[in-house]
Amino acid sequence: MTEKSGNAENAAGQITASVSQNDAATIGAAFARLGNRGPGFDTVRICAASAVVFHHSLAIKYDIVAVDWINAFSRGYTNLGFLSVAIFFVLSGFLVTPGLLRNGDVLEYLSRRFMRIMPLLFVVVATTALVIGPIASELAPAEYFTRSATWLYFRNLLTWLSLHLPGVTDYDGGRTINGPMWTLHYEWLCYITLGVLQLLAITHNRQLFLALWCMTILAGALIYFGVVPTGPFKLLRLFELFGYFGAGSLIYLYRDRIPYSPGLMALALALLLGSLWFGLGVITAPMLVAYLVAGLGMIRFPWGPLLAKADLSYGIYLTHSVVFVVIMRFWPVEAPLVLFVLGWGMACLIALMTWTFIEKPALRYKDVPARLVRSLIGPRLAGKFGAVA
Repeated sequence: MTEKSGNAENAAGQITASVSQNDAATIGAAFARLGNRGPGFDTVRICAASAVVFHHSLAIKYDIVAVDWINAFSRGYTNLGFLSVAIFFVLSGFLVTPGLLRNGDVLEYLSRRFMRIMPLLFVVVATTALVIGPIASELAPAEYFTRSATWLYFRNLLTWLSLHLPGVTDYDGGRTINGPMWTLHYEWLCYITLGVLQLLAITHNRQLFLALWCMTILAGALIYFGVVPTGPFKLLRLFELFGYFGAGSLIYLYRDRIPYSPGLMALALALLLGSLWFGLGVITAPMLVAYLVAGLGMIRFPWGPLLAKADLSYGIYLTHSVVFVVIMRFWPVEAPLVLFVLGWGMACLIALMTWTFIEKPALRYKDVPARLVRSLIGPRLAGKFGAVA
């Protein structure tokens, strides 16, 4: 959910602009004509982030799953919030794969991911625990800062969730402060899995990658339908989210073979709706959603140049829940739509500031973690994380 589309340029296996006539209607050809940048991805990202905000705003009045029409339509498979998160995972898979294939350096790949995700996460966690928490808490500051839960909140920096802050009530009346951080744990697992597949040279063998992805989808389906014991819920969630992440990677890996046209986009949407209606989304949705997301990414929307100036989606996603807490603590509202409008607007302003002063500057140092790790483990061991022939 956090990768700028520009990172795909100059990637390994770039398709040149002069494609053959047979390739002229593929995802890869469309991507090449756009300079290996997807101008529509900025729109997809901001829409997905906004959908999450809207989904969560309903919680002040409704059970957000029970009233979700997508949940009812899909026979309980997905909902607006999860589908939006799934779109972020597709985007990540499609956009981080080229950079990893370019030089095969897993340390650099993980270093870039670290510097894209962690700086803002650190600021949000620290600000929430040390500033928002004591202001919104029912406890006196002295007591708030002596409670262990205050400091356990920093476990979220490891994506090891600890979402309770002493005396702080969430915007929906619960006690989980900034619950959307749960997705970062799975995002890192997907990044690490892709890195391992690169070390095993599987990313260079798209047929094998496809076979492993199909096994993941099958395993998730068997758990989902109760054919095999459910096991930990985290395992099912990982299979589901890697299904979307891996589908994004596969769309890129097979970009020269996958046809692209408005008609096929409409067909994919129809198949998606049909499969959700018949309760088969766990099997079909990841690849169909990935195709639709990739197709939308090739579209030049009129507002695209404006959105391209700053990637606000991660900031909106990571801050909106905390913004809701502040609104409901000091200016409580009863209408979900009012909360959405206020919260979305404030989150956009905050996201613009975090992009300008935190996220974008941090990307200048995207190679620093990799250099630090190399200096600690030495060149011989670091070489094992390098390019795969």
